[in-house]
Order: sequence, then C-alpha cells, then structure tokens
Amino acid sequence: MARVDWRRPPIRDLEEGKVRYKMIISYDGRAYNGWQTQKNGVGVQQAIEKALKKMLKEDVKVVGSGRTDSGVHAMGQVCHFDIVDRQIPAKAFLNVINCNLPPTVRILDCELVDGFFHSRYTAYARKYRYYFKKENEMTAFDNGFIAKIKKFPPLDLLNSYAIHIVGTHDFTTFTASKDMCPSKCRDIYESYWSFETDKWGYQVLTYTICGNAFLYKMVRSLVGTQIDFAIKHKTSEDFKDALESKNRKKAERTANPNGLYLMNISYDENEYDWFEETAIPLTYLEEYDE
Repeated sequence: MARVDWRRPPIRDLEEGKVRYKMIISYDGRAYNGWQTQKNGVGVQQAIEKALKKMLKEDVKVVGSGRTDSGVHAMGQVCHFDIVDRQIPAKAFLNVINCNLPPTVRILDCELVDGFFHSRYTAYARKYRYYFKKENEMTAFDNGFIAKIKKFPPLDLLNSYAIHIVGTHDFTTFTASKDMCPSKCRDIYESYWSFETDKWGYQVLTYTICGNAFLYKMVRSLVGTQIDFAIKHKTSEDFKDALESKNRKKAERTANPNGLYLMNISYDENEYDWFEETAIPLTYLEEYDE
C-alpha cells in the first residue's frame, strides 16, 4: 500500500526549551514482559524510564518504535524521550544510563535529534530475525536465545513459502486472537530463510522478515507455520492458500519468543521506496509491532 495510506498522526515540533534524544537499545527479552510498561510485570520501557529518573531526578516518558512481545529480544530497538534542555551531551546519557540499567538492557547509541524525528511515526521499516539450531548442537549458552529443532527442513521449500509473504497482504491467518488492530493489512519488503554459522561453528537456520509494521505475534506465527508446513511436506501453494484464506485455523503453531530478535528500525525513506511503485491502495491504522 502507498505510504500516504498509513494514516500516521502529524509530527509536531518540540516545545520551546526542550530537546529530544534518540537511543538504540538491545535487551534480553526473557527478563521482561515485552517492551511496553506493564501492570503485571516489568517492561523494558519501565527499566529505561527508571534509569532516566535516577539520573535526572524527574519522570521521563520514553517512546519506543513499537512493542515487542514478552520474551522477544532486541538488537536494534529505537526510542526517544524529551527533556528540558540541560546541555547534557548525548554520550553522557549513553554512559550514565547504562550504569543505572540492569545488564539485561544496554543502550548502544544515543544522539540529539530534532522534534520531527519520532521513534514510531517516522519509522519506515522494521526488521526481525528468528534463529533455529539443531537440538543436538545446542550449547549451554544457547538456552533462551535460540530456538531448537530436531533437523532443518529443506531451505528451498521454506523459501517457496517465504516468497508469498512479500507484498501487501491481509495477515488475518497469522494474527493472534487478542490483536485489536482494525485492519490486518501490512507491507512486507523482505522475507527469506538462510543459513548462518554461530561463533561456536554450528549451523543456524535464520528467517529474516522486514516490513512497515507487524501484528500481534504475527512474525512468530509465520515462522511456526512455515516450519510445520515444511515438516509436513506441504507445498508452496498450500502456504499461499493459507495466507489468502484469512482463516486463523489454517495457521500452525506459534514459534517460541526466545528465537526472535528485533534487529533494526529504518528511518531512511529511500531504502524501500521501490515498494511504492507497486503499492496497493489500502488503508489501515498501525497499532502493534511484534
């Protein structure tokens, strides 16, 4: 769909006397009930706001690029926050905040940005990766950070499913029942499976997906369904039919959150502008990221 149909709210400049900082964050999702502040558990957002309050002696609202589900990890989550200008160098935040955070959350970068940057509403793409290793090759250091599988399905079969995900689709089939978004349509720019080698020399099966936004548990449902379809020797057309059916009963299991990582948020309007040439004129409200 065309970007003009995303219906994002207008970005307003900062209040006079305030400055905005952008941060890139990594976190171990096992320790948190997702990104967002929770009533029944600690969110990553909460941990960062607590560290900022300890540093600045005031409440600070942190705005993330999107929500990640409980147990999902991040290497490139992005957030921003606004404070009264105190002439604090961005690198000072990087050092001081990390000192006040638990080791399960790390600020990788911090910079001053203008008020027309918004971590969520000026993002053009979000990239996730999911990792599998063979069960008999899992090390003591993989638990909670990578999903296990008895054996790898054929890569060409997995990619025959993945190619159908690219484009603008209604992802009702792969949406959890608790998703409250008024529309299930999303733009997907990349979807493919590949092999990598981990630092121990073992083979890792990796799924990469990049899109403008994602529905609740959508990525994990796509991963679990593709794996189960491959195990059952279902065809590429079977997967396409499941996607187009818009029927949740056509999906298979939802993959474990511990294998999923939010890798990168793109704010480059030119990176996927080729997609605009074939964009389908659909309208939806962006509500949730995986």
